[in-house]
Amino acid sequence: MTPSPQQHPEVCREPVLRLRAEPRSTNAHGRVHAGWLMFQIDTAGAICAERLAKGPVTTVAVNAFQLTSPIHVGDVVSLYAECFRLGQKSVTLKVTVEAERLGGEVVPITEVIATYVAIDAEGKSRIIS
Repeated sequence: MTPSPQQHPEVCREPVLRLRAEPRSTNAHGRVHAGWLMFQIDTAGAICAERLAKGPVTTVAVNAFQLTSPIHVGDVVSLYAECFRLGQKSVTLKVTVEAERLGGEVVPITEVIATYVAIDAEGKSRIIS
């Protein structure tokens, strides 16, 4: 079940992460590996979650990961994060991915719901202040 969105001041339409798909991230057919994209999604989500949690976080859950379009070499991939829930110890985000083709067309790639838990120096969960 998808949580309902909460408005939060850190949420905006600026990308959390933007990068170009390069040949080293692709398979023999010139399409980006899903694992490469999942790494970028987790990185973008962690950046946003760390801001909201005011400290380190760890990923605890990611919902289904379904790609609607391939990412090609040369595409500029933009990742956006929106806070769905800010709990006592966790942050749940929607991370949206788009690819801008070389010709300028912007294509939706996927949306993922990810949950991060705030952690202390020993790696144990902590209250978000």
